[in-house]
This record gives sequence, C-alpha cells and structure tokens, in this order.
Amino acid sequence: MTKNRITINAVVMILIVSVLVLTNSKLIHAESIEILNLNVDPTTVMVGDTFSINASILNNSTNTISVHNSCGGSFSILFDNHATVNMEKVCNWMPIQIILNPGENATLTSFASNLTYNASSSGTVNANVTLSYDIINQINPDLSNTDNIISKLLVFTIYDKNSQTEEEHLTILSPLKQFKSGIDAKDIQCKNGLELIIKVKNNFPACVKQNTVSKIVLLGWIKLMQDNLSEKDESSTRIITLEDDGKSISLKADQSFLLKLGEDFEWNIEIDNQTVVSRALNIMVVRGAQGVYESHIPGHATLTAVGDPPCLHSEPPCRMHSILFTLDIEVLQ
Repeated sequence: MTKNRITINAVVMILIVSVLVLTNSKLIHAESIEILNLNVDPTTVMVGDTFSINASILNNSTNTISVHNSCGGSFSILFDNHATVNMEKVCNWMPIQIILNPGENATLTSFASNLTYNASSSGTVNANVTLSYDIINQINPDLSNTDNIISKLLVFTIYDKNSQTEEEHLTILSPLKQFKSGIDAKDIQCKNGLELIIKVKNNFPACVKQNTVSKIVLLGWIKLMQDNLSEKDESSTRIITLEDDGKSISLKADQSFLLKLGEDFEWNIEIDNQTVVSRALNIMVVRGAQGVYESHIPGHATLTAVGDPPCLHSEPPCRMHSILFTLDIEVLQ
C-alpha cells in the first residue's frame, strides 16, 4: 500500500512539473503584443522622396519581452512595389537592447537604422512590417521563448510629382529637390507640421515632424537651422563632454542632455537621485556617447562617471589610472 502511494505521489509530482514547464514555456498570444501607431514620415510621399516608417510596440502581456534590434532597426519591412530599401551608412554603433516589462511600450523608427526607404514609383504601397521578440522567463531563462514574430500591414500612397491629388505638393517640392534646384538651405520650405533640419553627414536639408526633432538632434545625426533654434531646443539638446567635469548645470523638468565622454575609456555611470534625473531608455546614441539623460522633477542630482582604460582588464593589466567625472545637476521649478 505504501509503495502504491509513493508511486501515485511521484506521478502527481511529474504531472505538476510538466504543467509548470508548459505554462512557463508557452508562447504569448499575438494579441498580447501590439504594433500601434504605424505610420510613414512624411505623411505624404512623392516619387524620389526618402521616407521613414514609425511605430509603437505595446507589451500587453504578463511577461517581459526583449525586442530584437540591430543596425537595420528593430523591425523589418517588405514592400510589394513602388519602394526600395537601401543601406545608407556602415553600421559602426552598438544597437541598444529593448526590454519591455508588462504594460510598457516603446516608440520605434527606421530613422534609427542604417537603412533608407526610397519612393521609386507612384501608386499604392503595401508594406508588411515584421517585428521579432523573445519572451523572457524570469524564473528559468532556459525556458524563454525566442524568435517570436508579429506583423502588421501598412498601406500608403506614393504620389507622382505631377499628381493633382494634393495641391500643396504642387507648390512645395521635397527639401532635397529645392536644395538641388539652387535654393539655399536656410530658405528651404517645409510643409505644415514639419521642421527644417540639416543632416550632419552630408549637409542635406530635410523636413521632419516637430515632435521628433529634439530626439534626433540628441543622437547627433542632424542639426537645426539657427534661425529656427528656440531656447527650448538649445537646452534640450545640450551635449555634456569631459570639459564639463566638476561643473553644475541647470535644467527644467522634461529637458534632456546627451552625455558624450568619448570612447577612450570604459565608462560606468551612476546618478544618486534618479527621481530627479535618469537615463532615457530605448534611445540609440552615436559612438563615444554614454546615453541621453532626462530631467523629471525639481531637485538636485549628481552624475558620477568612472572611466577605466581598456588595458586595465588585460593580462597583465596596464598601469594607467582610471579617471573620475562628476556633474552637478539642478532641476528647477
């Protein structure tokens, strides 16, 4: 009788463990991970234009996910026709890891990749946007589900430059076409809701949505025309370098700065009061930069950075000393 009871208990335990393993390893339903706000920028694309595709991803599940990210961006796009994909620059940066806890979301854009999308001919475009992610098992990482995929269709129109469908586009050419026609960069006209920027790489003009200007300026990819640079833009796009060691800066709430201490040292960054200032998540930065930092509420915080020479970890270690960088940050009312 005792032997039978032991056997039954063993079978029950095996069943319980099996259920737990299956529960921990099952895939999230596709409905739990959503691609939202899928759009093309600029909103109206003309033949010959370069455009980007933006989206938000929402983790509406009870699990933590890791979104696949690479130099080509966090999502892949397959066009049926009318558009082409080209590699604009060599990948020389480390793409950040995008981790989303339950209920969190992130804004994604192809502008942060080394790919460009070009309008090759007029017509209706069907773009299949695919995003890959891993489901992280916090209890047992070995049971994490990898290479999950979610896709969404984006349909938009590419207009011919002689099209009569939009009167506005007959009078305002694309920034690049205006520039090549001999118009000075500072005199380029943008359509309503867009702001003029200049690409650092080739000094070509472009028009982008106003709510994305500050973010891409922080990444060091573009610069604003000085005539359009407001006081808010100046403060929100401040760059902190080694020359600011030991200094104090003042910010208003919701302003940002780029920490760019170079790549000669391996930097470990700490902030003693992250309710006042903290690093912004899911923002890719250029080489030599350590991140974008945002202010939140009035108060004081100290940013401390310790830079170790790479040779310090070699065998035998070098005799170079580490360096210390400090920055006092005051967030005003």
